Amino acid sequence: MSGTGRIKNRNYKVDRARKLLGIPGQATAEEARKQYRELAKQCHPDVNPGEEAHVRMQEINEAYALLLKEEFGVLDPWDEYDRWWWRQFGNDPIWGNHFPESEGRDTPPRRRRNRLEEK
Repeated sequence: MSGTGRIKNRNYKVDRARKLLGIPGQATAEEARKQYRELAKQCHPDVNPGEEAHVRMQEINEAYALLLKEEFGVLDPWDEYDRWWWRQFGNDPIWGNHFPESEGRDTPPRRRRNRLEEK
């Protein structure tokens, strides 16, 4: 595909995603996030039973991810959630014990105390 063909295809996909989410051309990432959340509240399969709600929610998720990546430069829309998860449960012995970005830093890993040795 030629360079202009890719640009036209990209613009078509972005315009279609904007139309699906109902956001104007000059919207910011925060406005897109608000609109996505409003649509998710209405169309989520937990709220709206039926097969069409599931398909509609998938379309909304894909459109939101495309807009964040192509228009606003966010590479992974769920990265923020992943970071929160690792910071929240990073030291939990079941869910993990470090944040992936902390590897390679000069700080040694924390040693857990053994309560049985203290007694």
